[in-house]
Amino acid sequence: NDTGLEIHQTAGSSNNGGGPFLGPGLRVGFQGLLHVEVFRQRLLDEFDLEAIVTPPKVPYRIRYLESKNYKRPPGAPEEEVIEDLTDWPAQGHRFKVLEPMVDVRILAPMEYAGSIMELTKRKRGIKIQTKPVDEHIWLFTAAMPWADVVTDFHDDLKSTTAGYASFDVSEADPPQQEADLVKVELLLNSEVVDPLAFVCHRDAAQSQARVVCQKLQEVLPRQQFVTVIQAKADGRFIASARIRAYRKDVLTKAGKTVGGGDISRKKKLLQKQKKGKKRQQSTGKVQLSQAAFNSVISRS
Repeated sequence: NDTGLEIHQTAGSSNNGGGPFLGPGLRVGFQGLLHVEVFRQRLLDEFDLEAIVTPPKVPYRIRYLESKNYKRPPGAPEEEVIEDLTDWPAQGHRFKVLEPMVDVRILAPMEYAGSIMELTKRKRGIKIQTKPVDEHIWLFTAAMPWADVVTDFHDDLKSTTAGYASFDVSEADPPQQEADLVKVELLLNSEVVDPLAFVCHRDAAQSQARVVCQKLQEVLPRQQFVTVIQAKADGRFIASARIRAYRKDVLTKAGKTVGGGDISRKKKLLQKQKKGKKRQQSTGKVQLSQAAFNSVISRS
């Protein structure tokens, strides 16, 4: 139960959550990807539970605009807050997105100033300021999108500063900011996998989609059929990758070559194998591991 989880792992907090794809679950707060792995391992060791941790949810405020091509139903709200990306407006809607912002304060040795400034800018930080605390420690402040902080900022900051930096966050003023964001969907063999979807700035959509596709190519298990990984945004594909299928040697049986020197017999067997793999590709399912979800969490 929730209480047992929090007693055994004091750095985490939890409440009920879940989604239509993976079913019921818990919404748990973590301090980074390392904390996620420790939490999952303790669940396995102490409770014999295999858990899947999905990317964190961020509340986006959607403001709908008038559109000639798409009329909203009577009584539909002009503005709504969504966390589940399955509720993201479909293509054809005109809307603005306001994302939550936080003020970030970082304490770190001054020799890491350049790396911290570069990381903060990469995470779309604005209003970046520095202030010496003493002759060795500097204070860095910035306003950053919560979506860029809640994913892998903790891990990147620790990695950048050899573990010496610490940071905290508070709600920014104003707490939300309009941004040019786009939802990126991930498809496996033409089937949309909702839990792998993510939202990012439009300018970074293609580069982040390529990173996710490449990481998925490395971590998804190889199948008896080809696995096609695709990323889609604004109704078009922006990145893709393929995982080759295992290939059985159908031309050899019991150590002997089938068909002898008959080339037409060999072509027939290979054609039959090709049709079978194509059929498997359309019906086969790819199992998602924790590494697949980590590909989305640590994509930037």
